Formats: sequence, C-alpha cells, structure tokens
Amino acid sequence: MDYDINYIESSYDPYELNEIFIKEFIRFRKENNLTQDLFSKFSNVSREKIARIENRSHSPSVLSLLKILGPIGYTIKIEKVKKK
Repeated sequence: MDYDINYIESSYDPYELNEIFIKEFIRFRKENNLTQDLFSKFSNVSREKIARIENRSHSPSVLSLLKILGPIGYTIKIEKVKKK
C-alpha cells in the first residue's frame, strides 16, 4: 500500500513560514492602528503573550491564534499546498 500518495513536499520550511506569519501579523496590527494592548483587550490574550509572539520568543497555540484573529474578523484554515 502506498502511504505517501498524498504527501506533497512544501517549498517552505516551517521556520520560514513562521517568520512570514509574524511579519504579516505585525504589519496587519500596525496598519490597523492596533496597539498590542488594544489587540489584547479585543482578543482576551495577554499583551505580554502578543509581545512574545511578535519578538519571536513564543510560538502561539492554535487556540491563541483563533482568539487573537476572531475579534478582528479573521481566522486560520488548513489549505492544500499546490505542487510547483
């Protein structure tokens, strides 16, 4: 049986994707004039945790991401990677 039939090799590594995500997260927050404190109040995630995510000392859990993104009208989703 061929177990790897649906496996697709990604052109990004997880660390690169994490860096892209953090940069976009910070850009979005600043473009929308949201301070870390205001983001914290909307999301019920501590300002300290948001700061640790942004300075790359903490990787957020899926639950934290959903809490942070939901009140501002965003979510996360699993999306199939396209082959090159």
